[in-house]
Order: sequence, then structure tokens, then C-alpha cells
Amino acid sequence: MAAIITTPFRVLNAENFKEDVTGSSVYLTIGKSDVWSNATSDLTDTTPFVPGDHIDDTSESFQQLLGMKRVTSSDISHVVPRYNYDDGQTYVAWDSNDSDIFDERFYVVTRSEFKVYKCIKAGPSVTTVQPVHTGVEPVTLGDGYTWKYMYTITTADSEKFLTNSYMPVKTLAVSPVLADTSVDKPQQSSQILSASNANAAGIERIEVTAGGSGYTSAPTVTITGDGSGATVAATDITIVGGAITAIGIGTESSGSAKGTDYTIADIVISGGGGSGGSARAVISPPLGHGVDPVKELGAFYIALNAQLDSAEGGDLTVGNDFRQIGILKNPFKRADNSGQANGAATTIVATASTLKGLKYLQMDSSADVTTYNVDALLTGGTSTAKAYLAEIDVANKRLYYYQNRKTGFKSFDASGEAINGTLPTGGNSSTVTSNSLQNSEFVEGSGQLVFLENRAPISRTASQIEDIKCIIEF
Repeated sequence: MAAIITTPFRVLNAENFKEDVTGSSVYLTIGKSDVWSNATSDLTDTTPFVPGDHIDDTSESFQQLLGMKRVTSSDISHVVPRYNYDDGQTYVAWDSNDSDIFDERFYVVTRSEFKVYKCIKAGPSVTTVQPVHTGVEPVTLGDGYTWKYMYTITTADSEKFLTNSYMPVKTLAVSPVLADTSVDKPQQSSQILSASNANAAGIERIEVTAGGSGYTSAPTVTITGDGSGATVAATDITIVGGAITAIGIGTESSGSAKGTDYTIADIVISGGGGSGGSARAVISPPLGHGVDPVKELGAFYIALNAQLDSAEGGDLTVGNDFRQIGILKNPFKRADNSGQANGAATTIVATASTLKGLKYLQMDSSADVTTYNVDALLTGGTSTAKAYLAEIDVANKRLYYYQNRKTGFKSFDASGEAINGTLPTGGNSSTVTSNSLQNSEFVEGSGQLVFLENRAPISRTASQIEDIKCIIEF
């Protein structure tokens, strides 16, 4: 059975996820401070492991999670691959019959002003003239390329979502017309004017599929379909050596018109003294070019941006590094995370702006926790449980830790035991108090982990801000 997943379906999934962020609790997570290796004895960082799309990898990421920060609707945007305009390049024209169009360079963004243009018709060679216009009608430049202005990336969107590989794209609401002061007026106006353009949803151009032979004069080109008004004048048909080489429509002469409201069209060539000529219509998007940039550019990618500002009130580890980034939807919170009781699991969705992902050992009041080292391997003297030390709270005498496959998942002795810390530079032995094992602020394994990325180590300090951008393809 032959089947496809359509681009509109992928764009819809991206849009649904974007809307989900508004109606749900979605967090960006960071985790794993130990090196990429297969054994606790191996302290050499290797290339980050490729995460597996299976329960084991997902569950382990929960266990080694350091902390998380909630993202809001302003932290998320549709994005598409970024193609910069440069002279001397070739770009592909929009084509309603090209199944690979959304994998091709049919649009550009200018480097200086971040204006986005769609290529309506490609020139005969490379580009030599950069588009600068912002009008509604496509403009043909001196190099033969025809460009339709789409929108301009705002400074705010550029700072949050523009990368070397991806650029933000959004479709603005156009009702009430120009009334919402929170939206970008130039783009909103462009969308409205593009939708009301007389050529919206018309036939954009005609591609000759066979030139035929024997034509001594311009043949008659008849267009039929579900729209109206599309016509081709004889003066817009080019004959070279008895063959049809080009058929223009819409702007070449007063006798041609693109028409409007076409979703399908058939072209029949007759007369002119020849035979064998054929052509097909390239149709505009359903609403016309520039009306719905998200759908027109195939924005089935979502960018999520979060800024991690130092320790974020103590919930995000500093003085260490992390190697995993995740996106977690609707995790559950613990009944108590004050440290005075071992917080029980709940089914209440967390809504706090930040959550600490680490468990901790409450050390004895006489213990000197300054002799421990972050990234040390903690070992319980009675339980023989092992864990990585991710953070030390000197004031409250707490050792924040996590476990993974390298350490195993054996529990420490809650009634108290000596804790030895070794690696990378030795450690100390002390005694934990009874009832000393404290949970993290969320329920491990709760929620939906929708994204997981393994990276090279990223160091965190109390004086820095990490600007993290995640790109998700639907």
C-alpha cells in the first residue's frame, strides 16, 4: 500500500505542539554531569552517545536529571531551514508539483535586514541582484529572478530563535485588521494585502513540459480548472525553431491573466501549425503567496528557547557541567520539597518556574562536606550503593546526587551509613543521619519526554547565562 505523510499534517503537528506549551507545563531539562563513558573507572569524555528511542534511555535520563526550567508561549516558535541570500547562487522556484520543494532553497533571508523572500521564478543563471522590496506584487529583478516579499524577522525573534541553520517564521492573526498592538504591523499588513490581491491563489507560472515541433505561429493555450480568469496571450508564447520554449502568464502583457481561486488546472495547447507541445500550471498556495508564511514555507520545525540564569534560585546546578538536554511535558511534583520530609509522589502537574531534579543525602551535623568534590563517585559503606555527586550544599550539609547505568540504581541506607567520595580527586567519609534520603522536586518517570539530545559538556557557573535553543522536527 502506497501512502505519504503530508507536509500540512507535519505543520499541523508542529502547531499543535506549539499550542500545547500554552496549555501545558513544558520544561527544558538539563542532566548528566559525568563523562561519556561506559564505566565509572573511565574518566575520559568520548563523543556523546546517540540517544535511543526506547524506554531504557528515557528512564535513565530521568534519573540523571539535574534540573529544569519551564518555558512559555513566548519561548517557542515555528522555524524553517535558513537559506541566506548571496550573489552568485542559484535558488529553486516555488513549484506546486515538486514533492521535494520543502527540502529545497526556494526562499531566502537577506543578511543585512533579515527580510524573507520566496522565489516565484528562477533566473537563467546565478543571482546578481538582492531583493529589497516590500510590496505585495512579486518583482522580477535584473538577473531574471522573481521574488515575493514574505515578512521581516523582528529583532526579538532574531535574538531568540535565529541560528546559523534555522530562522523563525510566524503567521499573524489578521482579525481585527491591524488592531492588535502586540503584533508586527508590517507583516500583518503584508498578509492582509496579499490575501486581497486580485492574483491571490491564481496560476503563478506555466512550465513547458514538451516543446513539440512544427509551430509556425503562437498556438492557442486553453486553461481549465476550478478557478477563473486565467488566460495566456499569444504574445506571451515563445517559439524557437518550431518548438515552444516558454509560456508567460499574468504580467507579460495585458492579454494575460493569472486568474484566481485555482487549486487544480489543466492546460491544452492547440493550433499554431505544430504538434506535441505540452505544459503544466504552477499554482499558488490556497490563499496566495505571503498570506500564511508558516504553511507556505513548510514550517514543520519548532524552536524552543530557554535562558538558564545562574542557579535560578538554587534549582539549577552551578559549578558543574551538563551533557543532556530534554523537553519534558507535564511532569508531576512531589507533595513536599522543603527537605523536611521525604516528599511523596503525586499526580499533580508541576507548575513551578524551576524544579530541582536531584536527590540528596542529608549529612550529619558534624560532617565536613567541603572535603567532597563534585563529580566524585559516592559509595555507601553499608549499602554499597553508588552515585555521582553533582552538587554540594555546604550551608545545609547536603550532597546532591544522581545515578545511572554506570553506578547502578541501588538505594543508600536511609537509616544512616558512612559515605565515601572518590573520583576525580578523592573525598571524605562521614555519616548520614537517619531518614537522610531526600527526593527530587519532581516524580521521576512522570510526564512525557518529547525530546532528548546528548551533547559535549557545557559548564555552568553562578555568573553566566546559557541561551539554549532546541530544534524539533515533526
